[in-house]
Amino acid sequence: SLPAGPPICLPELEVTDPRWLLALDFGGTKLSAGLARAGEREWQDLRRAASSADAHSSLTAMLEMAREMVSSHTLSAIGVSFGGPVDAAAGLVLRSMHVPGWANLPLRDRLQAELHAPVTVDNDANAAALGEWQLGAGRGCASLLYVTVSTGVGGGWIFDGRVLHGADSMAGEIGHMIIEPGGPACVC
Repeated sequence: SLPAGPPICLPELEVTDPRWLLALDFGGTKLSAGLARAGEREWQDLRRAASSADAHSSLTAMLEMAREMVSSHTLSAIGVSFGGPVDAAAGLVLRSMHVPGWANLPLRDRLQAELHAPVTVDNDANAAALGEWQLGAGRGCASLLYVTVSTGVGGGWIFDGRVLHGADSMAGEIGHMIIEPGGPACVC
């Protein structure tokens, strides 16, 4: 069954709103951060860095990048995409298939404490699916499947206007389907 409640999205903000939105992407091989004025669709600042050796160093590098970007701005919200299974409701990273140390890390709480703004955390493919549904090729569709091929393979489902997470937060994780029984083991 589908989760109760409205679609997950950031609040509507006026174009003249002086507040800023920060987007953070924790990938398997790179870290990205983008800063945009609320209501605008173009990034004011976009930075990338190589992913670090473990969760602690990746989080430290991302926080350093984020603090530099927002030093003179008031944030209204932070959206985080993570390349691995996430419990979006709890803001919890369940694990990373590529970078050690992320298992059961409360990323939303850590970022809120450090950056002093509301934070939403989701799997990167779910976040991309939501973006495509709200602003891109999926605009006007009730449902869509978004497939991403990057460091890993992932997918995000929007079903009847809601991000579909599934009972175990693995809905859409098409990179973890068994294709060949008895075939090579996944890195996870």
